[in-house]
Amino acid sequence: MLRILFVTVGFVLLLTAPERVSAQQDGEGFVRAVSDDVSIRIGGTFQPRVTYASDIDAAGERHDRAGFGIRRMRLRISADFGERLGLFLQMEGSGATVTWLDLRGEYRVDERLTLRTGRLVGAQPRAYARTSHANIDAIDRPAISDMWARMTIGCVGRDYGIEALWSTPSWELRGFLHNGYNRWNYSAGISRDPATGGIETDGFAFSAAATHWPDGRDRLEVGAYASVSTAKNELTEIAQIGRNYVSYSAHAYWGPLAGDQTIRLKTDIIGISYQEVAPWDIENYIGASLFSGFLVAPHIELFAMGEYWHGDGGGQNGTSQVFATVGGSWSLSALLGRPFVHNRIMLAYSLRSMETDSVDFDEPAHVVMMQMQFYF
Repeated sequence: MLRILFVTVGFVLLLTAPERVSAQQDGEGFVRAVSDDVSIRIGGTFQPRVTYASDIDAAGERHDRAGFGIRRMRLRISADFGERLGLFLQMEGSGATVTWLDLRGEYRVDERLTLRTGRLVGAQPRAYARTSHANIDAIDRPAISDMWARMTIGCVGRDYGIEALWSTPSWELRGFLHNGYNRWNYSAGISRDPATGGIETDGFAFSAAATHWPDGRDRLEVGAYASVSTAKNELTEIAQIGRNYVSYSAHAYWGPLAGDQTIRLKTDIIGISYQEVAPWDIENYIGASLFSGFLVAPHIELFAMGEYWHGDGGGQNGTSQVFATVGGSWSLSALLGRPFVHNRIMLAYSLRSMETDSVDFDEPAHVVMMQMQFYF
């Protein structure tokens, strides 16, 4: 019932608005000009998916499973209040309950500098949440970016903080001061006892990212990211001891989005280094991915992606894994003259080696997915 309400609320807002409100539909969402200085945009995403997977459990037994699901069902609401203030809200309704993903306020200092605060996607590796869910190339994001998220700020890819965003047609710079863990929404006041909110940390995280487009944002994109965290959240724990860490990434994309050009190449490198906790030394993780896409027709792209992930074990036993994915996208929106990524059907097959001290394909995991995407 909640999900039905979630999906229809955007349309209800459009249909029940006062008659004096004008409306239009552009590339993304429906826009209403409420007054001369206030406008509201409503958009959404629906991604139904069917999956077959085969993998080995902890006891060494192989299990197969096929099932249907909804990867994402989202409603986006953004509002502009004059030329300076903005608001962005995003809800997710694919689970048992509806949740808020993004709660972000913005102040545009000038045409280049914007200050953003709330719960938001801040500076982080380009391959994770900075790649919008509608723009993911191979149904799922690169596995190395998922690994990074599960070992740092959490798989939602958001955190509470404040970010300065400086943007020009050829450059984007981000500086993000944040809590270091998405679950920590610190809102205690002086009337609370304790006023610390009961969280046993006084740490913060600071992340920065730089991106450059030498010749337009649909051609070559290069960038880097770095972060320092003293939050010691539970995702960093070893032997129940939280750890400080630094993480970093670099990327080079020749054609960031499907449909941009005939041949696309994308490579990402992501790393994490945790502080030492006896008997473990400094523990390092490093991952690399390489994606290639080929537009065989204006509405069809075939793709392949290979990835490698390695952890040195902090002086103990290290592990390595290899991931491989092949598939394709068929875009209905491209046939209608709209962006390739908006409405499409995707099919992908992925293979993962066992997590061992060397690459081992004796008992690999297999996943086959088909996903439809409806985006407005």
